[in-house]
Formats: sequence, structure tokens, C-alpha cells
Amino acid sequence: MDSPAGATCPFNRLDYARSLRHVGAAQAHPVRPLVLLRRPIGTTGRHDGISPWPYLWLEDGDVDALRSHFDDLVAIPVVAQPGYVPPAGVDHVLLKHHFVYDPALPTPPLSPRAHRRLEACARRACFERVVDREARMAIAGLYAGLAARRGLVGGFFDMGADHFAVLADLTDSVFVRVRAGERVGAMACGVVFGGMLQILHTVPSQDGLTWNASYLLMHGLQAMARAEGLRLFLGGLPDGAAAGLDVFKSRWTNARVPVHLIRIVNDPAAYAALAGTAATRGYFPAYRDPKP
Repeated sequence: MDSPAGATCPFNRLDYARSLRHVGAAQAHPVRPLVLLRRPIGTTGRHDGISPWPYLWLEDGDVDALRSHFDDLVAIPVVAQPGYVPPAGVDHVLLKHHFVYDPALPTPPLSPRAHRRLEACARRACFERVVDREARMAIAGLYAGLAARRGLVGGFFDMGADHFAVLADLTDSVFVRVRAGERVGAMACGVVFGGMLQILHTVPSQDGLTWNASYLLMHGLQAMARAEGLRLFLGGLPDGAAAGLDVFKSRWTNARVPVHLIRIVNDPAAYAALAGTAATRGYFPAYRDPKP
């Protein structure tokens, strides 16, 4: 009998969840391939949990398993894998759509301006797969610069070097870069499983931004997906994302897949007391700052 997809999804593994320790303490379900990040709720002495980023791969019965085993947690927001439809009776909302490039569908044409930028970058740089571990870890420094530029330091997306070290050591991870001589213009990393290439981070360098390295990066990822017969998942749009990011991701994709947020509340009375007047707002859990 085949193993459930959750057993092969890297984000359901304890070692991966531990690389997100800036979010919470990783804890595993004793039987199912499920992990959560346990977080204190201020100074209340209570805790809640959250699924590892970018999502938790769920199978039948997993929501009940999370609810029953982690019943000491006041609330548990769980981002499910793209395309998963929660069963009837499970409280959930549509969170976002993942941008997808499916090589079985027509490749979207580039605008004349985008095509010129791609060609100009291709004349000076190359797209390549990165295997050497030290070279892979260069993405950590690039990401630190990106986090500083975008004001991510100290927040949910302030991924440290240990996060990238775990990714670099996964047997199913993929690292790529755009390089012009010794200059790295952009890097990306992700994992391959279940017939898809899930990209986790695309990181341009400040230098690469001046010669449109991201264009060659995306073009190379498309070519890789076609050559290997993989659906390419590029994530969704973060809250407050600039309109230009939507335009850029749309340029390289030909499908979108819904992602749902499952809202588990184990202790309704405690949740209501913690949320107070914020209980009616859309963010879940309501007592959390939507921009940590």
C-alpha cells in the first residue's frame, strides 16, 4: 500500500519544522506525519499552534487528529496544501491562490518589454542548478538582505541561516541561480515531491535587480518544469503585497490553485476571552497581531 502524501511532504517533517523555531517550538503527532509550531500567547500562560510554512499536507482524518492530540492549544490555524478541500463541518476560509505553471498547459506569452528584459539578461548571465552545499548556502545571505530591505526582520518571514541549511540538506531540494561570472543576480530554492516543484524562496540580489536577473530565473524554472514534467508552484501573494508582484507572478504562470486556512478552536471560552472585541475580525486567531 502506498504511503500517504503527508509522509513524503517535507513540510510535515519535524526536522523541517525545527528550522522555523523563530515562529514556535516544533512538535510532532505521535502517529501521523503531522507537525505544529507551539507558541505562547503573550504572558497568559496559554499556548496556540500554527502549521509550518508554507503549508501542511493533510489527509483524511488529519484535522481530527490535530484537534485531539493538540487539545491543550487554544487555537490552531492550519494552512492546507494547494487544492485541498476541507471536509464538511470543518471551519475554514479561502486564504489565497497559489500561482502555478503547468507544463501541460500553454505557456503564457511574454510582453515585448518582458521579452527584451529576458533576452538582455540572458546575454550576460546563465541559469544553472546549484548542487554544491556552500554555493547553496549563499541564498541565506541574499535572503538576509532581502529581509532587511522589505522590513521582514523580527517577523514571521525572518528565516535564518539554519532554515536554509535544512533545505540545503534535503535530498529532494532544488537550488538554482542566475549568475554572471562571479556575480549572483538571483537564487531560488524549493523541493520536488508529488509531481511538483514547490518553490519556497526566490531571492534577487540588489545587483541582480539592476539587470533583471529574476526574469532569467523564472524562465529557467519554467524550462526545468517542462523538462522534468513537474507542475511548478510559486506560492501566493502575501498580505499587503504590491500590485507589481501580482503582475510579475501572473506573467510566468498559467493556473492558480486555491489554498484554505483551517480554523481549529479547542477552547472557545478562552479564545473569546483572549480575542475580546477583536473576535469579529477576519484574521485568525483574532487575538494575534496580523503583522507579527
